[in-house]
Amino acid sequence: RWGLPEGAIARLGKGYIKGMQYSPDGSILAITSSVGIWLYDATTLQELALLDEDTDYCYGMSFSPDGLILASGSFNAITLWDVTTRKQKMKFSNSLGGSSPILFSPDGLTLVNRDYKGIQLWDAKTGILIKTFMAHPIDITCMSLSPDGKMLVIGSRDSGIRLWDINTEEEKQKLTGHTGYVNSVMYSPDGKMIASSGGDHTVRLWDTETGKLINTLIGHTKTVSSVFFSMDGKTLATGSSDETVRLWNVDSGKEKKVLGHMDGVNYVAFSPDGKTLASASLHHTIRLWDVKTGILKKTHKGHAYSVGDILFSPDGKTLASTSVDATIRLWDTKTGLHKKDLTNQYLVSDKAKNKIYFESITFSPDGRTLATASGDKTGHPNYLIGDLENQSASEIIYLWDTQTGEMKSTLKGHTGYVESVAFSPDGQTLASGSGDTTILLWNITTEKQKKTFLGHTASVTSLSFSRDGKMLASGSKNGAIRLWNTNAGEHIQTLTGHTDEIGRMLFSLDGKTLVSTSVDGTLRLWDLPTGEQKQTLTGYKGTIWNVLFSANGQTLASEFGRAFGNINLWRKIHLWDVVKGQHKKTFKGHTGQVSDVAFSPDGRTIASVSMDSTVLLWDITSILGTLDSEE
Repeated sequence: RWGLPEGAIARLGKGYIKGMQYSPDGSILAITSSVGIWLYDATTLQELALLDEDTDYCYGMSFSPDGLILASGSFNAITLWDVTTRKQKMKFSNSLGGSSPILFSPDGLTLVNRDYKGIQLWDAKTGILIKTFMAHPIDITCMSLSPDGKMLVIGSRDSGIRLWDINTEEEKQKLTGHTGYVNSVMYSPDGKMIASSGGDHTVRLWDTETGKLINTLIGHTKTVSSVFFSMDGKTLATGSSDETVRLWNVDSGKEKKVLGHMDGVNYVAFSPDGKTLASASLHHTIRLWDVKTGILKKTHKGHAYSVGDILFSPDGKTLASTSVDATIRLWDTKTGLHKKDLTNQYLVSDKAKNKIYFESITFSPDGRTLATASGDKTGHPNYLIGDLENQSASEIIYLWDTQTGEMKSTLKGHTGYVESVAFSPDGQTLASGSGDTTILLWNITTEKQKKTFLGHTASVTSLSFSRDGKMLASGSKNGAIRLWNTNAGEHIQTLTGHTDEIGRMLFSLDGKTLVSTSVDGTLRLWDLPTGEQKQTLTGYKGTIWNVLFSANGQTLASEFGRAFGNINLWRKIHLWDVVKGQHKKTFKGHTGQVSDVAFSPDGRTIASVSMDSTVLLWDITSILGTLDSEE
């Protein structure tokens, strides 16, 4: 519940990691995340505070030499934080759009960061811009200040490394040798050496006086994302997407230790006393290592990948969220604590890693089973994984036991990727819609196909059963909605009006109304059985809607945007009275694009999920009054 925006009652997840740094005294490990800067106890990894950027995306940070101030940079501002009180001391505008990294000079008087035109120097006491100079015509990826604060080394995407004199604004040297982009540079503590790494899988050591290459460290097999000197300058730590952290003897260039991660490593940092190494991985775990022994001391898993879809369990006590790391996370909605992960070794195997994600999720009515449909991020329908009988993972439906977290079984029958799944109200039938344009009905007890519905001419992207289970609504990628008699297996009618992919559909409690949403920006209410439109809400193209029919007759819709329009719209959620067409409330607090929203079954809470890798829970009853819960 650190730093919650107005109206929010809990945050699930801590955002994904953008950087890490120890405080000068080694007591704090600061993690730059997508929701702000988390301060952790450097030994226990217990959170101490969240320095919130007021919903601005945080790009970089730096401790002052005395450790009393932490500077953070967002897209258009630099904020100075009092580390002791965790409060803002100063915030000054950076109208030129500065971003990471941000560096304190060794004397603590100057801040250095970059914008799209070059390097900026700021007075750290007053927040006044001292000067801007053109340091590099190519995209700057990384920077490091010399220990005396006189020189700045810059790495870039064109594989070049350049040394600049900050006082004279002159380029002194250009170091060439990397064959891929440079993504990490660092001065040694004595200033005599620079370490660099990049996309060519190598680490290089340079003489700062002559600019000559001293040594090339070979061992990593993929991009080397981070380099870091120990305080005595004798050891260099490197982290790579090859899932290893390596420790090198700087003098000999020989590898001392290899520390294994389960996924790619983005950041490494030595503690000031040199006894501990912190590493952060692609899957956003933080690990603390004993440098002398190489033994793993502590692991923290609070940060996560970008989250896609969310869904409340029928009793409202659990929230399920999907992620691009082939994992479904279950959260306790009362405490906000992570309960368990639903995953499978084959879905996160070396071949399948970062390829499979879950396109659609649905709870059984008793909440004991979760059905998921997976999409294939590679775009190849025959992408094979593990032991799944040579069938594409994206064509398979997975059934999970929500109590144990184990995969119960798989349903195989579609010949195209599965985009949508829905349980019948009695929990005995599961409907699945696919890119092969078919809808399959499955008997959950026998796990056999019951019926096949044909008629759609495009992928089936949405499914919804009526409350009595006698009717199924299916929506497709081309905007068509078809209604089916589930007992007879017959097509009843087709509803036309949407011009783009159907997102969500929901039957009213009395079964007389169907609400549908589409990426064409509209939400439509249909009268059943006439099929006539009763009401339409229109947003901009790319607006995504979700809807709740409450027992007292209220119809509420939440509206949010994706990758269209003004960036500020991406982060906001709007609440509407559908029948009256009235806007009720705007919720804002995410730092990234909102990708999904969900209503709790009792209508008292909205969950929103964002590309900042967090879920926020919002209390809507205090604003709209108590809604009758559905029996």
